[in-house]
Amino acid sequence: MAQKVAGLLACAVLAACSAGSNPFNSGDDGAGGGGTGGGGGTEVKASVSTTIGGQVTRVAYNAGAGTLEVEGMSLDEVPYSATYRRAPALDQDGYVAFTVQEDAGDRHFTAYAGQSTGGAVRAAAISSPGPRNRAFMGYYLERDGAYDPPDVTTDSGLVTYAGRYVGLTNLGDPNGSDLLPPVSDDPELVVPQALIIHGDTFINADFADNAVEGNIFNRELLDTDLNVISELPSIVLVVTDIAADGTFAGTVEYDTSDPLSGADSSILDRQLCRHLRRHGLRQRRRRCPVEPVRRRRSESWS
Repeated sequence: MAQKVAGLLACAVLAACSAGSNPFNSGDDGAGGGGTGGGGGTEVKASVSTTIGGQVTRVAYNAGAGTLEVEGMSLDEVPYSATYRRAPALDQDGYVAFTVQEDAGDRHFTAYAGQSTGGAVRAAAISSPGPRNRAFMGYYLERDGAYDPPDVTTDSGLVTYAGRYVGLTNLGDPNGSDLLPPVSDDPELVVPQALIIHGDTFINADFADNAVEGNIFNRELLDTDLNVISELPSIVLVVTDIAADGTFAGTVEYDTSDPLSGADSSILDRQLCRHLRRHGLRQRRRRCPVEPVRRRRSESWS
């Protein structure tokens, strides 16, 4: 199972951790009002590579109005600037959920958006896991004003952040809670809804050396009703440089100290299939393995 995750990892995660003192925010964070242009400063699109950004070219998130507009994502909605619908049943740990599905035969898109305490930093992650052999995923962040790191002294400049994390996967539930009734039972036409991941983050930043590293742990794969399907291996954000604009990107690895890091994809596949069966769901697009019947001598086996 090749699993990809679009997560609110960078400024969105850090913004949620520090009660307004996050140095990855602009110095004018306290004046922010949420939404595009709402922070009172100059809107700046931080540099997000196309590898991470995917198809997304622009996102306008207004926390006060509860609106999200997405540009660049194919097949989500017309016109080009698509307005996503609030989906409060999918909200996670302070991150706000939105979805869109134009009609029953069209792709379903899930998005999570978040902003810093004062509204100066905003980010969104978006996923459509199928159908037709392709998952569409993207990420966007923007900031009002310039990056203003903290002063480095003999006893300051090494900072720790802790908070919550949410991610979207390229794994799809064909019985998703937000899907329109299917147009057909033919597997080729079944539209899935993205599965979700949540967990905790711990990040260390050194503003003297402009370096950052961290962990994402207590990770769980959730279905579209936010039931836990499986625990997932903890991951490490390998140390990388903080760029001049305050952004950072680098390598993600499984944490070798976590026993789950040795789990192979077949185990996760079986856990997903068991979960679907337990909730009376049909997995139309995935062939679930037939598990062997383990007979016991005890009559109490079930």
